[in-house]
Amino acid sequence: MRFSIIIPAYNAQKTIADTIQSILEQKVTPEYDFEIIIINDGSSDDTLKVCEYYLQIHKNIEIYTQTNGGLTKARNKGASKARGEILLFLDSDDMLPPNTLWHYYLVFSNYEVDFVAGLMGIYYQHNKQYSIEKNYLKSYKGILNDKSLFIPIFANAISPCTKAYKKEFLTKHHLRFLEGHHLCEDHLWTLSLLKHAQTIFLLDEVVLYYRMHTNNSVGNWKNRYLEDMIAVQEDILKLQIPLDLNSYYERFLKNFDFKKFIVEQAIIGQDKAKLQELVEPLQKLLEIIPTQYQQKYMPKWYAFKDPSKNGIYKTILRIKRNRKLKKTYKKLKKFFIKPLKHLLDTANGLWYRRLLKKYQCRHKFLKALYQIFSYLPITKAKVSFGECIYGMKYLGDIKETLKDSNLIITTLNYRVTLSDDIKRMYHLAKSPIILIDNYYQPLFGITTRKESLVLQCWHAGGLFKKFGCDNAFQGSKAYEYETKIHQSYSYAFVSGKKAIEGYMSAFNLKREQILPLGNIMADILINKQIDQKEAKVILGVNPHKKLIVYAPTFRDWERPDFNLHLDFQSFIEKYSDKYEFALRIHPTTKPTINQQGIHNFSLKEEWLVLNAADALITDYSSIIFTYAYFGRPIYFYPYDYPKYLSQKGFYEDYLHFVPGDIAFSEEELLKLLEHIPSISVKVQQLWQEYMGECDGNTAEKIADFIKTRMSINNA
Repeated sequence: MRFSIIIPAYNAQKTIADTIQSILEQKVTPEYDFEIIIINDGSSDDTLKVCEYYLQIHKNIEIYTQTNGGLTKARNKGASKARGEILLFLDSDDMLPPNTLWHYYLVFSNYEVDFVAGLMGIYYQHNKQYSIEKNYLKSYKGILNDKSLFIPIFANAISPCTKAYKKEFLTKHHLRFLEGHHLCEDHLWTLSLLKHAQTIFLLDEVVLYYRMHTNNSVGNWKNRYLEDMIAVQEDILKLQIPLDLNSYYERFLKNFDFKKFIVEQAIIGQDKAKLQELVEPLQKLLEIIPTQYQQKYMPKWYAFKDPSKNGIYKTILRIKRNRKLKKTYKKLKKFFIKPLKHLLDTANGLWYRRLLKKYQCRHKFLKALYQIFSYLPITKAKVSFGECIYGMKYLGDIKETLKDSNLIITTLNYRVTLSDDIKRMYHLAKSPIILIDNYYQPLFGITTRKESLVLQCWHAGGLFKKFGCDNAFQGSKAYEYETKIHQSYSYAFVSGKKAIEGYMSAFNLKREQILPLGNIMADILINKQIDQKEAKVILGVNPHKKLIVYAPTFRDWERPDFNLHLDFQSFIEKYSDKYEFALRIHPTTKPTINQQGIHNFSLKEEWLVLNAADALITDYSSIIFTYAYFGRPIYFYPYDYPKYLSQKGFYEDYLHFVPGDIAFSEEELLKLLEHIPSISVKVQQLWQEYMGECDGNTAEKIADFIKTRMSINNA
């Protein structure tokens, strides 16, 4: 497979070397290579000399020089010269992360897709820092062939440079960039792609770094840019795309292009003398854009309600005048309101937390607030969700299921400030239903009012290491403290019947208070499950090799830091021809990892990593119960078993309970991995016994329970 990477270059002597170098440093395998096609678009600086320097060293670079014709003409020329099956378009200041071509190769070599899209990162030139831009692919991953999703996903992921295209697809549909126009040309290109594409693959990886600097191409407004917008919008209408364009026009009119370029740069950013020049082309543009989208997405403060030239000019002046007033307000805000707000925010947050720490009084304060607010009448249809360290990762599905149920739903954030604590206790005292999924400090030691139910939707599935009240001896201060932590619970939901007794003792609840309705984490995995090969490709793993994931749990004595007690180099040396290795560290730890040749999937979604894994290595983690859904083998590496046993303890005899082989040393583990079966009967049994109520509908079952309790309470 060959990639053709096309780079239009105009006066790019300061940046193009970085662009070329980022391509030359790509991970390369015998299965693919690449060519770099540079179109020197009439540069008047030393761009050509920089490119010719690389040409002397590297045979896979070609340079073509043309008189200045613009970005789109240069891209089209580069595409016509390309000999590769896959095309990429880069700007002369963009950079590729080292594995971009590898990710593209994995997709195109395993799937028949028209193009592949990934995420954009930002490189800030002034401080040489990298960041990942907001995920405009809306967290979609893998194969996408539902055309109703094409425009909602790509309306905000419109750059042609975050994609790789099958040349055959572009040629078949005569897809070219609109020449002679500079602004918004990528809108027409992307919408043309979406009109003809049948199958797309979405990567969960940054495939391009966009350089942020003072000379970005559309940083300074030119009135001729309006002609570009007119030409693009005319051709978009000619496309007659049989897809819903609402998401696109929301982006164009409300969220980005019209607001940024026309309102902020052309109108607000220009002198009043030049505003008259905008009227005629702006009138033409507004005539082209369908009226229903203008009415729906243009905010009132810059909506052009009168389409006449006089009306448009008056609106332009109104926008300019209102922005002047806002500018004056911003100055006042900077010198008066902002310092006052900063002082109040400091008192509300930092000073408040210092007082709590000094006097160790937060629990007492929250309890007093709850008692005060309990004098208020309860709100009958109110449901409150208490965020913990994981945010709404687990409770979010229940909230989504309840959104159309006419209930008053409140989400209580995790921040510790005076105002947040007051709001939090107010809502908790007013709610007949409260949902949490972890230890929840605001309810420590609180006896809730009779009308309220606290539902503990514990995040972990199964029953493995001891927790809650079982972590302490009865009669001890630690046990008394744990009892207070959990005393507010009315019910707890568990993943299977075999876990009931453990949760009874852990939360100090009666049997009838433990309801085996399933587990939300297992729900996520079941409902998002995709083909294992697809999951591997998304993660950048060779699908022709087995993936082994090491997922150790945390140690209280090592948090927040975590030292990796497994050297993968011997594993890589022995098994690199048939296995790939990956890490997934517990989210509450900060791992120190300095090992080459392994994937770090600690920040990837758990369902995706487990979906891809052929085998799991762990120690005492409850991840075994979720992974058991696939029935694939699990290996146990409890390198500190005596210490962990003395510190935590287990509900069953660890050495006889775990559903897989145990290795206490790296040498033993290395030997165990010589042959990895596709299925483990013991792991399948673990799922049946401890996760038997998990069917992908846990959120719905909990929502039904809430609705039933609400109807009983309101009867």
